[in-house]
Amino acid sequence: MKYLGGKRELKKLVKNKMEDILSKAHDFAQEKHKGQKDDVEKDYFENHLIHVYTILRKVTTDKNVLSAALLHDTLEDTNTTYEELVKEFGKEIADLVNEVTHEGKKTEQGFFFPRLHSREAVLIKFADRLSNLSRMENWDEKRKEHYLKKSKFWRSELN
Repeated sequence: MKYLGGKRELKKLVKNKMEDILSKAHDFAQEKHKGQKDDVEKDYFENHLIHVYTILRKVTTDKNVLSAALLHDTLEDTNTTYEELVKEFGKEIADLVNEVTHEGKKTEQGFFFPRLHSREAVLIKFADRLSNLSRMENWDEKRKEHYLKKSKFWRSELN
């Protein structure tokens, strides 16, 4: 199909298409996480995924990052496959979700994220961690201490 409109109309079409991807990611994640509850028995989608999206919305307008934020737990917590994400959202968004997906089983040190390398994925991971840190009031002390310990990446003591 040949596009015959001006630059303004093209920008509007592109913007609307990008808004569509966010809407699609929202609906997809909401359906995939349907019925899942968080640690305080609140709706996981609303209480965590929307929270991560809202945090990122304050620092970026990148629709791929925002879409991946909504989808960031689909590979870990649902029956969604990487191939399905590529088909539905394209390789860039699927790759971001894959980057923030842990590998293997949880060890004493936590989960391993071998693909986490891009600035965009680190933004998503930080927002995810911030959301978790802000919602840990019902965790037992051991779990809180462990999560806080692995959340610190700077030295807190001088030696």
